[in-house]
This record gives sequence, C-alpha cells and structure tokens, in this order.
Amino acid sequence: MVTIIRSAHIDIKPSQAWALIRDFNAMPAWNDTVRESRIEDGPADRVGCRRVLVFDDGGIWTHQLTGLSDADMKLQYSIVGSPQPMRIPVWNYRAELRVIPGKGSAPTTTENACTVEWRADFETGHVEEMTLRAGQVFDRGLVGLRARLQT
Repeated sequence: MVTIIRSAHIDIKPSQAWALIRDFNAMPAWNDTVRESRIEDGPADRVGCRRVLVFDDGGIWTHQLTGLSDADMKLQYSIVGSPQPMRIPVWNYRAELRVIPGKGSAPTTTENACTVEWRADFETGHVEEMTLRAGQVFDRGLVGLRARLQT
C-alpha cells in the first residue's frame, strides 16, 4: 500500500475553505490539473454520487463520494473508474480531504486560519511514477486552493 499526504496552511476561516472543498464538483475551480468535472447520481454532496474528471493529461477518472462530514470538515472518495488502458495502473485508491482549524502561516492566528490535508492510499505496480503524479495533482491542487481562497 502506498500513502501520499500533502497539506497546506491557509490564512482563511476554516468554514470558507470547507465550503469550497465540500463541493465535490468544484475541483476544476481550484486544481489546474483538472480540466472538467461532471456529477453523476448527484447532487454533488450526496454520498454515493460520482464525479467524472478530465485531467490535463487526457485521463478520465471517476471518483465516488464515500464520506462527507460537515462536523469534521472531511470529504472521502475512491476511484471507481479509470482510463483504459491505464498509463499508470492503480487500484484500491481511497482518498480524504479535510480542513483542520487553526495554525495558518501566522502562528498566532487560529480562527482565521486552517490546514487543508489531502491523503490517499492505493496500490500500484509503479510506485515511483504514481507517487510522483499523485503528488503533482495534490500539490497543484493545494496551491490552487490557497490562491483561490486568499484572494
């Protein structure tokens, strides 16, 4: 099992970060690796719905929303559909995005700051290549989140 974890400190109220992240269809608005998204079996906040994402490399991946908690500011999803043939085979992919209140880049700021953590666990026969690609998607997404939220 491979685990990827990335996080970003964002100087904004946690509720504002969560409002954007919890929209399962909003990823193209904050992650430039995603060209488009559409929801199937929605709405976008119904556990069990799917989002079909078109990535910058042309790959089309389908994610299923497996958990959504406003109280914990946590969203969970799994990959249920992938491009065929897969350039980088991956299976048993589970991911979580969560907003953790407090501790932004200004250490004394707590109510107007948060940390966004993105974690994925998966299996692959191409650990280095998949780790690199997942890391790129996560890193660019977190940079995009910060840019969108702190403007």
